[in-house]
Amino acid sequence: MLNTSITSEQRKLIIVLSIFWGTLFGALGIFFPYYSLYLRQELELSGQQVGAAMGVFYFVGLIGQPAWGYLADRTGARKILLVILCLGIALGFTAFWYVEKYSVLLLVSACFAVFYTSLIPQGMALGLGLLYRSDNSHFEYVRAFGSVGFLVTCFGFPYFLQRMSHGLDGTDLGLLFPCSAVMILITAVTVLFIPNQNIIREKAESGSWRRLFCDSRFIRFFIYVFLANFMLDGPMFMFPIFVESVAPEDPVGTLKWLWLIMLVPEIMIIAMAGHIRRRIGVRLLMFTGLAAGGLKWVICGFWGENLTILHGAMFIHSFYVVGALVAMPLYVNYLIPSDLRSTGQGLATMISSSLGGGICSNFAAGWLIDNVGPEAPQIYGGIGALILLFIAPFIVPKVISQQSK
Repeated sequence: MLNTSITSEQRKLIIVLSIFWGTLFGALGIFFPYYSLYLRQELELSGQQVGAAMGVFYFVGLIGQPAWGYLADRTGARKILLVILCLGIALGFTAFWYVEKYSVLLLVSACFAVFYTSLIPQGMALGLGLLYRSDNSHFEYVRAFGSVGFLVTCFGFPYFLQRMSHGLDGTDLGLLFPCSAVMILITAVTVLFIPNQNIIREKAESGSWRRLFCDSRFIRFFIYVFLANFMLDGPMFMFPIFVESVAPEDPVGTLKWLWLIMLVPEIMIIAMAGHIRRRIGVRLLMFTGLAAGGLKWVICGFWGENLTILHGAMFIHSFYVVGALVAMPLYVNYLIPSDLRSTGQGLATMISSSLGGGICSNFAAGWLIDNVGPEAPQIYGGIGALILLFIAPFIVPKVISQQSK
């Protein structure tokens, strides 16, 4: 339960941020699980073409993520920048709906990525700045609503497609784009209701970002998150293609149930993540996510053709999410000065999600699909993650909350 001592202003803030994360991940719940399947089925792209198309997002993110973060820290206009990012994403979703040629897809993907790859890290920076305290778990509760939104749209979208296909020759998977655009526009409106507190208007001095690269702890952390995302992200992005290979008769329906199994326990685990973090520490929580991700992909890769085992393996996903998507931003929050919160989150996401996961892991996964098999990204990524687990304690430095210093 939320701490009963919170003020009415904090409670209002928690509600607004819960809606923000719920609608943001609601849009991703439509887009993320089905986009690679759309590219494969509707545009008939090869595995490497799918990997390249998705890799474009993160190639652009190499520049966009730290740039947006630095702009937010220098100007202090974090709310305005979040609105701009949301509107850019909505326009990108709309443009995707009209794409027919691969060359146009790459161009639209590049423009879309300018906004898409920076929304979550900048939302994290703002949310952590407003809510995070070392002695409570408000942020984890709020972030859990993101998983609720993802669950509702991911599970509900196939039913929406079925209803829209009545009387038609087939299902138009491309409807994922306008549906995602509507959701992200709601997110933009929600940002306007976030109180413009002093802490999110804090400005950094010119050139202060250089401090981050003078601290060896950041460099070691960046090495770890690059390797972790390289092992785990490609198999996740290409997961719909893997599911199509083991359930070709109904890949969308199978994905729907797999995501349901992943997301229901994820919501509960994220809500409890603050309590778990206080007992084992944010560093060990990250390692737990790495272990869960590696184990999940090993099981899927070797035994995923058995749908019972495949569905069972999805229960492990919640621990991966807590470690990779909740503990990692919290760890960054421990390391960075408060005036560089947005820059730090942008840099961490650039190294991990964009370079390690989005570019390198996606290209490697696409090559493995075309040259080894659809299960290869899961096998190799899972084994690599488990190997990394054994050396991670020697790479990642121990940290304590800045509020506790």
